[in-house]
Parts: sequence; structure tokens; C-alpha cells
Amino acid sequence: MKTLLLGGALSGAIKIGSAGLTFLMFLLIARLLGPAEYGKFGTMFALGSVGAIAALLGQHTLSIKIIANLEEKPNAGRARSEFVRRSLLTVLAGGVGCIAILLTVWAAELLFGWQVGGAQVLGACLFLLPFALAELVSHQYRVFGSIFFALIPRDIIWRGSIVLLCLAASAIPFIFSSALSAMMTISLVLMGIVSVQMLLMHRVFASRFAPTSKQETTPPTPPIPWWMWLASLLAMGANLNVVLAAVFLPPEQVGAYFAAQKTAQLLQLPILAINILAAPTFARLYARRNFAGLRDVSRKLALILVLPLVVGAGILVAFASQILSLFDPTFDVAVTALIVLAISYLVMGLGGPARQLMLMADGDDKLVMMTAAAEFIGLASVPILVPMIGLIGAAIAALAAKAIFIVLAVAWCRRKLGVDTSVFALLSRQPQKRP
Repeated sequence: MKTLLLGGALSGAIKIGSAGLTFLMFLLIARLLGPAEYGKFGTMFALGSVGAIAALLGQHTLSIKIIANLEEKPNAGRARSEFVRRSLLTVLAGGVGCIAILLTVWAAELLFGWQVGGAQVLGACLFLLPFALAELVSHQYRVFGSIFFALIPRDIIWRGSIVLLCLAASAIPFIFSSALSAMMTISLVLMGIVSVQMLLMHRVFASRFAPTSKQETTPPTPPIPWWMWLASLLAMGANLNVVLAAVFLPPEQVGAYFAAQKTAQLLQLPILAINILAAPTFARLYARRNFAGLRDVSRKLALILVLPLVVGAGILVAFASQILSLFDPTFDVAVTALIVLAISYLVMGLGGPARQLMLMADGDDKLVMMTAAAEFIGLASVPILVPMIGLIGAAIAALAAKAIFIVLAVAWCRRKLGVDTSVFALLSRQPQKRP
């Protein structure tokens, strides 16, 4: 319990700092760009994030499972080194492929006059590869047990650097003169930081990568886990929601909705902080078939989660108008959307780390189906609801997707593992028995 709380406290503290910097970063960028350009920036950021997860091909999640299993084996230094190298090459190849697809769409716009937003596509291409590599390296540092190196570079250093650049924009105005220049700036800074992270990994963990015997052999390359890739991509429903809503909304309203979504995502903080610790812990406990341990950890995580989730949602609902006006006075059109989004993240958070447990406990195929069903319903609702009721329609679609998924995921964990990941586990005196 002590180790769990200390790890959760460290990751939580970093995530709290990251949340403040993230909020300040997007707020300052919005004030520098104005409503219309910020709407374009939001579309670029969302599309680039989706492209990055597609480019990962599931390697970030696979890293947790493979490296965690290797940690249980002696004489696996060469295997760890080779897996890290192969995962990097896989992501680079995936990134090049995704960029090629997006540039093909942009070329089609130039050739045939399609209205797909060439600048938004180009901005997404700039952000795609740095974000993908940052996600991969962060996951690999996590499973090596270094919360500091996993989180500080992107969550604190990158976001802090962008905040400082925003504050210095009056001296170097060209870096935030448009949505495209802003995306280029944040992408270059992130790429520089990730490059340093990758170079440091073999130095920081030199003993973990060193071959221990001449007889040590490198295992065959595992096949690309299509279900991990699809699950990770579908988990980007929030970004897909923005991209799809942007088709039906003017840039000014997209900017307001993007600000509302980023504000509501503050409620992800507790669950993200817990997931950083939960994923490798779940993987090790499930590998040992320690279901009592899984139940115990889940109940403790639920205890840590409940208070910050409820208090955070209450603050966002009570001060929605004031918070959005910090981005731009015209963004108060998204007040109701922010309230609905806050409720959606609260619902998701109250379900606890069900997604992580399913990924680590052989529920991969079911996770893909649940995520696909929930996101399909949510995204299919956007073209229907947004033309009818505007921003609120996009928020309602997001709420529907999150609620459907978390109910299905928690039910699966209870039925198949006898583990209740939700905060309602705190109401149960007796732990569930595995069926």
C-alpha cells in the first residue's frame, strides 16, 4: 500500500503540474491566435494526435507487456535492447506511412479542389511523429520504473517551454503568428526533447540493456498487435470528436469547443496518474494469476480516485463561463458543452482503470469490440447532433461514447476477473470472487 501510494503521489504531483501547464499553454495560444486561428490549431492538434496513435501501431502498449515480462527473467539485457530498437523502427515506419496518407489527402485538395483544410492537414503532419515518439518513450520509461523520466520531459519541460515561448511571443511574434506556425513551434520543441529522452535511455538503464552472457539470444520479433493498435486508436475518440465536429462548425466555434474539451480533460488527471502505476502492476499481478492482489489494488485505486474526481467536476460546472472566458470572451458559447463534457469525464473516471486492466489481463479482443461499439455510436451521432444543436451535440456524443464504454468495461472486469475497478467497489464489504 505504501509503495502504491508513493508511486501514485509522485505521478499525481507531476500530472497536477502538467495539467496546470497544459491549461496555461492552450489558454495562451488561444489568446495569441484569436478564435478562428485557434479553431484551426485545435483541428491540427486533434488530427495530429490521432495520426500519432495510428503511427504507434500498438507499440507503446506492447512495450509495457513485453518489457514487464522480461523484467521477470534473468539475462534479458539483449532482448530488452533489441525490443526497444525494433519498436522505435516500427513507429518511425508507421509515422512515415501516416504522414504519406495525410499528404496524399492534401495533394488531392490541391488537384481536385476538395475542401479538406490543407493547412490543418499539414499542421497535423508536423505534430504526428514527435507526439508518437513521445508516447512510445514515455511508456518504456514507465515500465522500467522511472516515473520521473517518463513524465517530466513531456508533461513539464515541453509544456513549460511552450508557455515561456508564448510569454515571449511579443519579441518573436512569427512563432505564433498563425495556427500553422504555432503547430510548427510546439512540434519542433517536442521533437528536441524526445530525442534527448531516447539518447538518455540506454545511459540511465545501462545495466538493464547489457548482455549478461554469451549464450543470451534475442527472441523473435513479436507480430504487430493489431488489436492494441485499434484499441489505442479508438481510445482517441475525444480527438476524433473534434475533427469530425470541425467539418460542421466554423473555426471560431471549433476553437470554443476545443477549449471546452481541454478544460474538461483536467478531470482525467486522477485516472491518468493512477494508470501510470496501474498498468505494469496489473500486468505483473495477472501474470502470476494473483486475482486477490488485483482486487486489492483496484479498491485502493478507487479510494484514491473518488474525491478529486467529484470535487474537480463540481468546480468546472460551477465556474464554466469564467474559465472559458479566459481563453477568449466569445468562447462562452461553449459553456453548456463544457458542463456536458465534465460529466462525461466524471463518468469515465468513476469507472476507474478498467481499460488498463483489460489490456493487461487478456481482454484485448473484448476491449477492441467495446471501444469500437461505444466510439462508433458516439462519432456516428456527431453528424446528426451537431447540425441540429451545434456544440452541445458534439459534447453529448462524447458523453454517450464514454458512458457506454465504461459500463461495458467494468462489467467485463467484474464478470471475468471478479475485480470491480469502479469507485463503487468501495461500497462492497467483501471482495468479488473470480467466477
